[in-house]
Formats: sequence, structure tokens, C-alpha cells
Amino acid sequence: MIKRIVLVVLGVILHTATRAQRRDSVLLNEFTVQATRLFEKEAAGGKETHVDTTVLAVNVNHTLSELLSENTHVFIKSYGRGSLATASFRGTAPSHTQVVWNGMPVNSPMLGMVDFSLIPVYFIDDLTLKHGGASMEESSGALGGNVLLQNKPDWNNELSGRFIQGFGSFTTVEDFLQVNIGNKRIQSKSRAYYTYSKNDFPFYNDAIIGKPRWRNKDGAYTLYSVMQEFYGRIDESNRLSLRVWTHVADRSIPRLNSNESGEDTNINTQLDKTWRINSEWRHNGKRSTLVTMAGVNLQDLDYSLVNRVIGLGPQSAIYSVSRSGSYINRVEFQYDLSPKSTISVNANYNYHGVNTRDTVKRTGYKKDRHEISAYAAYQRNFSDRLNIKLAVRQDYIDHKAIPVIPYAGFDFRVWTDRNIFIKANITRNYHIPTLNDLYWQPGGNASLRPEDGLSEEIGVAWLTNVRGITLETQMTGYYADITDWIIWIPSFRGGGYWEPRNVESVISKGIELTAKIKYDRYPWQVTANGNFAWTPSRNYGDKTIWGDESRGKQLVYIPLNSGNLFVNVKYKKSAITWQFNAYDKRYTTSSNDVTTVGSLPDYYMNQVYLAQEFNVKKATLEIQLKVYNLFNEYYRSVLARRMPERNYMVLLTCKF
Repeated sequence: MIKRIVLVVLGVILHTATRAQRRDSVLLNEFTVQATRLFEKEAAGGKETHVDTTVLAVNVNHTLSELLSENTHVFIKSYGRGSLATASFRGTAPSHTQVVWNGMPVNSPMLGMVDFSLIPVYFIDDLTLKHGGASMEESSGALGGNVLLQNKPDWNNELSGRFIQGFGSFTTVEDFLQVNIGNKRIQSKSRAYYTYSKNDFPFYNDAIIGKPRWRNKDGAYTLYSVMQEFYGRIDESNRLSLRVWTHVADRSIPRLNSNESGEDTNINTQLDKTWRINSEWRHNGKRSTLVTMAGVNLQDLDYSLVNRVIGLGPQSAIYSVSRSGSYINRVEFQYDLSPKSTISVNANYNYHGVNTRDTVKRTGYKKDRHEISAYAAYQRNFSDRLNIKLAVRQDYIDHKAIPVIPYAGFDFRVWTDRNIFIKANITRNYHIPTLNDLYWQPGGNASLRPEDGLSEEIGVAWLTNVRGITLETQMTGYYADITDWIIWIPSFRGGGYWEPRNVESVISKGIELTAKIKYDRYPWQVTANGNFAWTPSRNYGDKTIWGDESRGKQLVYIPLNSGNLFVNVKYKKSAITWQFNAYDKRYTTSSNDVTTVGSLPDYYMNQVYLAQEFNVKKATLEIQLKVYNLFNEYYRSVLARRMPERNYMVLLTCKF
């Protein structure tokens, strides 16, 4: 009961953040629940979204793509169940969202993006989003924002763990095992994940005359993932960590709904292998913090397209083998000049190498890239009401300097006795073309210019606590003018391939609304989060080249309006969760044609999860029933890629 009272009190004492003090966490049912941080000098003017640990716990068997699409402002473009899933953050392209794992960027240097369907929520202890200009502290290039994944030790742990067994529709099996062992000096976390699905869900194919009943053939997938973490405390000031994460995904890629060529043609498979190593040393002084990090991110991607020919057997039309490696080095230093002012600097040296070959078409490239960057920031509080941050970043790509990237932001407390804040920032940012943009064969364009973005945002945030109910709301408006936007289009030279070009200008603007409610008083615990995004992201390229039909139109696959609602109610050891999502119409053509193939209709998704816990000696058993697509909504995220109807998952969990 004392722990629950402390949690409520944390919402009341938010005003201590004006003295730049970070709140401690409270251990509650194995989930670390952090206090809200609306006025913190390290993030002055920038918007950060800290995903509630209740949301992480409820979505523990999902992928990061599902969690983001259902609980944040990030729109996920999914090619189907178990298939590629990419992010659009504030109406930007997938390569404009950077994923950072414990301080190490993990985007592919070849593609520039991350497949969010390959990241299990199982492996995430803390999830934070940095919107727009707030991402500049981590690196340049994240025109939309950053997704930060954190793993953390529990220094009070001696022996704990959990095992989850899941069974679901379409012959789906999921297993997860975690074992934590250690003491006050050293901690070890071991996690393993496995999932398999035949993924043969039925659907009505409206791409074929008569809408025949089909099954999703050649859609099976198998995923394995292991993460090992070691943490050590040399003394009270020095801590070491080593994390190793390996992942294998073997997936068949279903053919388009419109494909009637038979089962012996267009057989697509993809094999992804990833190895990531992250090491860190952290030294905490009386007024300073020094962090050094070194990491490796190795990614293999094998893709094949096979046709079966009578008398000859399987014949490869495409067999592409791609290898990429990133070597990341980072140093951070922060020093408190006074209780109200801080300077911070960081420097990076990164090396990326890509080697890709199509052994059938005899095409490919082998290229590398060197990146050096330096960042400096000054933060200060004035009169416990005004918090400012000034920062600058300088990057060198292959020994060539890109223009300086400045940042200026502030938080202002409107009234001294109320938690109402105005937050604003302005920043510039640059995104360098990916190695595929420059060198892919055929189609790479070595003359591409970097994307140059100038963005501004302003928002209002409010936090209050009434009778044990904590309420937080935020409304943020943003405007970004991005010149030389990179887009892949059919080649002007013919030949049936695509190539990247620079668009003169894309304007991404919008409004983000967030509301959070939390109540925790035994035997009730209630968490509710709601998000809404208005995202007009439009192409303002040179109409003499692109044509009037594309100018001023919404970018493809970006919904103008989207929203979601998460409600979790727990009474003693029983819980029910309702997840609701709504997506506006999305265009599949740059001219925004309202046709059966030029646009995808809006849709509304409902999911319900039921959970019941039982205590058995020193262990806790839990059974969960999850119902997805409760009302059998007909929907598609990508043209000609069907999604499943109502389906189910049962999870059995043992925690010790």
C-alpha cells in the first residue's frame, strides 16, 4: 500500500523538475512506472514521449511495429502479418526515423531504415520517442524523430525470470524466456524469443472478379532472437555494461492479391540475420557524467524470387545477397556549471560498409562511408519558470562537412503554482542519401543532394493530480519545410526500373494531441492513453517536371488523420484492455487519385485483451486471451496486401 501511495505522490511533486532533478522509479508489479517529465532542462523545448510501462507489459508478445502504431503518433506502413513494417514519423519517409538502441543507431546503412516487425517488445525495458527537433541531440538526419530503446539492470535482483507460451490463430506459436541473476555488484539478463506462424489466414480477394475466398499462401515465417546483457558496478561512480543481440528471421513473402499466375511463379523468400554488440562505461562524478560507448551492428539480407519450370525445377529470377556492417563509437560528457545550468558535449565516429550482389543479374555495389560528428549544448533554468536550451551539431561525411545544425528551444511555466507549460523549438537538420540511394544498380543516383530541413514547433502541456487521478495533456503544432526530398520514381530512361530523384520541396506540418490518465488505488489500477495526429504532408516540387497532378498533394501512404486509444483496467488480479485505432484514407498515387487502386479506405481497429493472475507458492501464473480485429474489419495497410480477419492468441505466463 505504501508503494501505491508513493506513486500517487510522485505526480504531485512534479515541480521539483525545475531544479533539474530526475525522479526515481517505483517498483510495482515488476513494472517500472516513471513520473511524467514535462519541464526538464535536458529536453527544453523538445517533445519527448515516454511510453507507459503498462503499455509495454500489455503488448509484451507484440512487435515494436504493432506497439508504435497502436499507442503513439507514429504511423506504421505494414506489408502484412509477419512482413516488412516501416515508420512514418510526422509524415516523413522511413529513413527519416532513426532507431537508437542503448545509444547506438541501428538503421541499415544500405536502406537507411529499420524493419520494426523484427523488434520484439519482449526485449525493451524502456521506450522513448523524440519528436522532430528533439532528435538532434542523438544525431542528424532524423527529420521525423527518434525511437530510443533502452535495457536496464535491476540492482536489487538476485534471481527472477519468466516464461511465456503463446498459441494463436493460423498455427501461430510464440515462446519467450527470461532469466535474471545477480547481486549488488553484477547483474545478468538472458532473454530468448521464438515465434512461428503458418500465417494462412482466409480472406475475400476483391482484386479478382467475383471476390473469391482465398487463403494467404506462402506467408509463413519463423523468427529467433536472443539477447544477453551483463552489468557491473566497479564502485559507486563507475558502471560497465555489455549487451549482445542476435536475430534471425526466415520469411516467405505472399504474392499480391492481384496475382493470378499460379502457385509455381513469383515465390518470394527473405532471410534476415542481425548481430548487435553494445558496450558502455559510465562514470558519475559529483557534478559531471562521462559515458563512452562502442558498438557493432552487422546485418545480412538474402532475398530470392523463384519460378518453378516444368522439366527444369526451381529457377532463380533474383537472388540478392547483401551484407552491411556499422561500427559505432561515441563519447558523451555533461557538466553542471551550477544547480541551474549545464553544458553537454558528445562526439561520434562511425564507419559503415555495404556489399550487395545479385548473382542472377550480375549487379551490385560495394561502398563504405565514414561519419564524424560533434555536438555541444547549453541548458539553463531562469527563476524556476523559464528553461532554455541552445545546441549546435557539426557533421563530416566522408571527410566533407555538411552545414552546421543549430537548435534553440525553451519551456515556460505559465503560472508558478500550476503545471502548465509552453514548449517551443526551432532547428535545422540534414539527411544524407543512403548508400542504396547513391549506388544501387540499376537506378542509383550519385548526384543526389542531401535533404535539408528547417522545422519549428510549439506546444502546450498540462499536468494535474486530483484525488489520486493523474491527468496529463499535450498539444503540439509543428511545421517543417524540407528541400531536396528524396523520392524513388520510375526511371525517365525506361528499362522498367526505379531511381531516386530530389523533389524541390516537401512541407510536413501538423498537430499532435495526447491525453493520459492514471489512477492507482488498491484494488483498482486504471491507465488510459489517447493520441490524435493531423498530418498534412504535401509535395511542392517543380511542377514543370513533376506535373500539376502531384504538386500540393498528400504524400503516398500518409493518412491525413489518425488516432488511437488504450484503456487498461485492473481490479486485484484481473485485467481488461481495450485498444482502438483509426486511420484516414491513404493515397497510393502521387496524384491522389480516388480510385480502387489509387487510394485505400479508412478503417477502424478494435482489440480486447483479458488477463487473470494466480499465485502459486513463490511464482505467479497468468493467463491472457487476446482478440484481434474484434469486429472483423476489412482493411489493408498496403495496396494488394490483405490483412487477417478476427483472430486470437492465448498466452500462459509464469513469473518467479
